[in-house]
Amino acid sequence: MSQRFRVPKIVPLALIFCLSPLFIAAQTHSATAGAKARTKTWAAPHTPDGQPDLQGYWTNLTFTPLQRPAEFGNREFLTDEELSHAFKQGVQKTYETTYGKTAETPEYDPTVYALGAWQNGVKPNPRTSLIVDPPDGRIPPLTPEGQRARDAMKAPVPDDPEKAAGVFFDSPADMTLSVRCLSFGGPPIIPANYNSDFHIVQSPGYVMIEYEWNSEVRIIPLDDRPQLSSKIHRWHGNSRGHWEGNTLVVETTNFRAGATYQGANAKTLKITEYFTRTDQNSIEYKFTIDDPATWTRPWTAVVPLNRTDGPMFEYACSEGNNGIVNMLAGSRAAEKSAASTDAKQNSN
Repeated sequence: MSQRFRVPKIVPLALIFCLSPLFIAAQTHSATAGAKARTKTWAAPHTPDGQPDLQGYWTNLTFTPLQRPAEFGNREFLTDEELSHAFKQGVQKTYETTYGKTAETPEYDPTVYALGAWQNGVKPNPRTSLIVDPPDGRIPPLTPEGQRARDAMKAPVPDDPEKAAGVFFDSPADMTLSVRCLSFGGPPIIPANYNSDFHIVQSPGYVMIEYEWNSEVRIIPLDDRPQLSSKIHRWHGNSRGHWEGNTLVVETTNFRAGATYQGANAKTLKITEYFTRTDQNSIEYKFTIDDPATWTRPWTAVVPLNRTDGPMFEYACSEGNNGIVNMLAGSRAAEKSAASTDAKQNSN
């Protein structure tokens, strides 16, 4: 796993607990003040070749759910009181627990490395959901074709080691792409509990986005080069970008089957992303997913990207070097044991 140490020494957990209310109040106030400040004129910086400058390290870490809870209906924004409460709950759930696991259970606990909320760069988001269209903030219904494809999908192996116990693997193909360290997906850029950072670098004719997860890289051409053949399918699809004013627009197709977001149809999926610098420390990231074979209509989400400190440490996804071998060996051993038990019962 990637390990990021934001401070020169480990912060005692007691200090984290004591400072959390102060941090929550400061961040909520900062979010309100920032919204007011953005109403003033702000000139976006540009790179030497004239591109609007998106470069730097950014995080999309957020406590805002992708889909809107039913209690909010079509209401898009939280009240100040709701925002403060939601942010406090997010900090306590994510950074001030060990997820209720026993000491013997392998589990990533951010507080072990002093990765408190203020170190990861999370800030309050006043939206009730990341999805902004449809108006109810929910993913649209599946089409009949999409439902059939979803029903035919093999149930994923749980990430929780305790729940995954007893699962049999015939080959590495039975394991997820992330377990095999092949790819963690994207686009779109979806927030995770940790390792939610990105590094954006620009050069004449290109934009590069490096994901902290698996240190994966997308290189996006900005010229008018022809699209790749429809027979070529990449883990992250085939992206082409262009500028519309100060907004970088990236259109991606040619996805690889089995590596699409939420199991979308690789042949019909198109994702359009919009990156707009809104102030010195913020980028508005919006994406629209259009897959008529899977969903009854396109849907759109907005995810705030906040500036964070770099660099990003290498995500050394090497668990599969031994883990996959052990998982396959465990399955064969379990099968052998079961066969031996059956043979004894039949002989009796």
